[in-house]
Amino acid sequence: MRFLQADHIGGLIWLGLGIYLCLEAVSFRLGDFHKPGPGFTPFLAGASLVIFGLALIFFVGSEKSGPAEGKRLGDQGARQNRKTLLWGFLIFLGYILVFERIGFPLSSFIFFFLLFKLTAPQKWLMPSVLSAGAVMVSYLVFSVWLKIPLP
Repeated sequence: MRFLQADHIGGLIWLGLGIYLCLEAVSFRLGDFHKPGPGFTPFLAGASLVIFGLALIFFVGSEKSGPAEGKRLGDQGARQNRKTLLWGFLIFLGYILVFERIGFPLSSFIFFFLLFKLTAPQKWLMPSVLSAGAVMVSYLVFSVWLKIPLP
């Protein structure tokens, strides 16, 4: 097994970008959780990239998953992945187009619901519950905690 697989290289790139973003965000005022400054959100974004980069480096690319699995999928699996990617892009584009027209709660619920159904086809209850939960958490974070007005 080679150490540097594509997942490891991608993880190193995300790790580097995350560290850079965190360092640049510190040059702005971070503030605190109750009164965030202009560097607060970029710092959180950078920290998220660091975490995801580390996850790619250490947890992805084992022999059970990763590039070898993609080779086993063959052409049909590659076509299905492209189809899923295209649908995800179209769903995101639709979300952008209707966000201000129908408002945050409804557009976000539809967006999350369609993504959950697309990525892991399952019955209707679980994507509905997960979507409602994601919308409620997002609303609490942005509207209640950070006091950012949402459409």
